[in-house]
Parts: sequence; structure tokens; C-alpha cells
Amino acid sequence: MKQKRSEIAAHYIARIVFGLMCVVLVINILIPDQKNSQAENRSLQTFPDFSFDDLLSGQFSRDLNNYISDQFVGRDSLIHIRYLLNKMTGVKKIDDVYLGDGTLIQENSTVNEEQMNRNLNAINNFCINHQVRSGFLLVPNAANIQSNSLPAYSNTADQDAQMDQIFSMLDTSVMTIDVRDTLDKHKDEYLYYHSDHHWTSLATFYAFQELASSFELGKVKKSDYTIYRVSDNFKGTLAKKVGSVGIQDDIEIYVSENLDDYVVMDESNGTRSCSIYNSEGLESSNAYDVFLGGNTGLVQIESLNDSDRHLLLIKDSYANSMVQFLLPYYRTITIVDPRYFYEDIERIFNLNLITDVLFLYNTNTFVQDTSIADVLE
Repeated sequence: MKQKRSEIAAHYIARIVFGLMCVVLVINILIPDQKNSQAENRSLQTFPDFSFDDLLSGQFSRDLNNYISDQFVGRDSLIHIRYLLNKMTGVKKIDDVYLGDGTLIQENSTVNEEQMNRNLNAINNFCINHQVRSGFLLVPNAANIQSNSLPAYSNTADQDAQMDQIFSMLDTSVMTIDVRDTLDKHKDEYLYYHSDHHWTSLATFYAFQELASSFELGKVKKSDYTIYRVSDNFKGTLAKKVGSVGIQDDIEIYVSENLDDYVVMDESNGTRSCSIYNSEGLESSNAYDVFLGGNTGLVQIESLNDSDRHLLLIKDSYANSMVQFLLPYYRTITIVDPRYFYEDIERIFNLNLITDVLFLYNTNTFVQDTSIADVLE
């Protein structure tokens, strides 16, 4: 009798599961394919074009599997459910992201020694050859400064050793701007986004105080700026990668009280703007794009101030939030992101009468970068 009841129960459960599978299948067929995942900030696989060559090579099958995985209904919600399950079961890390206490923290990268040496040689030669004020600001990442927020017994690369090595290899013509001690003094403050790998405007301000001293820009204090909170629901790249529940961020911008009018020219698409802040970025899948509208190869900023200094800023995305602090001090700022830059750096240098050169990178990016030397050489 008990066996008969269990067989009946199993029969009904099988029907329910089959029915749910049919419903999900119908929903997946009826709902149009999505081109992008907001949760992961990436393009999704669309239905693959059929060819016999792809079928025979197995490429069609792989693309079809990716299509089914990417277009499965409720996929973005499942990413966040996975995050909750991992937290509940004590998982410390997903891919290269640590699940900290109320925060996500990117693991420190290992060093690509050969490429990093090539990049440093290119930086040294560039600065020696041009004989202008040159500085290198290398930013530590959250896993370095706020290591107390990492899960217990986390084991990540020694970023201090990496930074010491990099600074020791710079030529004496390049000023080393080491902001580790400054950020460490404020490590309990909101220095890094909880859902993203970037530093906040507050951390950038503290670093700018060090930069201003090294570059003889004068003393700066927080009261020199009006601070605006432009977002209170930012979910960054780390949250999109591994999911998050209850983790989101504020984004603040710092507007100098001593700011003259200026124009921003994005040379990659020919657009002009009167602001370094891009309000459309706040509505995009990555609100950090409010700073400069994101990453592009070449941006020129011309101010109406009376400064006789012209800055060449060679950078990664950490520098995007630094530009707001640099604006009042330079007549022009030429911003080059080597990852997207395909022009002649010498022509750019001479055309803009450069007086100052600043390299600004976060350490995780710099130790893996493969583009700086190609641009400078």
C-alpha cells in the first residue's frame, strides 16, 4: 500500500515537473531574445546562424548551448540567487571576486613580468626623452587597503610587494606618487565601491592631495568642492559578475569652487560637451560611466583658465574620477587610454605643448596591461 502511494506521488510530481518544464519552454519561446544582460553587463549569445561547416566542426552545437544558457528566462535573477546560496553555504570566492562582509572585493592580480618590464622601460624612455614634469600614481586596490573586509583566511597576491617592485624600477626622472599610507589612514571610510572594482571619489580626493603636493599644484581641502550625490543605487561590475543582494553604492562628484568654463572633446566619436560628467552614464548599465562617459582612446579638455600648464594623462579607468580634481589647474588636459588609442603619441604630445605627464593606473590593471608599451614606443 505504501509502495502504491509513493508510486502515485512520484507520478504526480513527474507530471508537475513536466508541466513546469513545458511552461518554461513556452515562455522562453515567446519572450524575445535579449541582446544584453544588465546583471552581467555583457552581450548575450543570439541564435546562431546555421552552416554545415559549423555543424561538422561542433561550433554550431557550442553556440547553441551558449544561446540556451544565455537566453534562459529569469537568468539575471538566478545570478543573484546563486550569490545568496553561496553566502549561505560559506563560499568565500566566485572566480576572482571575494564575497566579503557586505562587500565584494576583487582578488589581486598576479604579475605579467615580461610585459610589465616592457611597459616600465617604455615609460622610463618616454619620460627621459621628453624632460617634462612626469609622475606615476599607482593605486592600490581594495584587497590591499581594506583587507580586513576579506573573508577569513583569504589568500591573494601580495600587492605591496608588486607596488614596491614597480616603484623601484622607475627612472629618477619619474616622480613616484605612493598613496598607500594616505589611503590606509582612511581605510575605514568609503574608499572603494562595495559592488564595483573602482575607487570612490572620496578615495580619489585623498590621492589628489598627494598628487597636488608632488606636482606643486598647491594645497587642497574638501571645502574647496561642492559634493553632489548623483546615484544611490549603483551596482557595479563585481555585482554583475557574481550577483549581489542588499549591496549597492552611492556615487558622488566633486565640483571645484574655482572652476572656469571648459569644453570636452571626445576624439573617438567627434562629440563635444561642456561637462566631464555624463548624465546618460547614470542611466546605463554601468553608472561609473558618469565620469567622462566611460573609456575612450583620446579625450581633449580645453579650459578658459589662465594656467600655462598642459597635462598629458595616460591612464586606465581609475583616472576617470581624478579628472574632476585636475580641471582647475591646467589649460588643457589630454587624456590617453592606451587600450583604445591608435594614434601617434608624439604628434599628440607636441601638438598640445605638454608640460606635465601623469601615468595613473590601479595596480591590478597595470601588472597585466599589454598596451602601454605599444603606444609609447
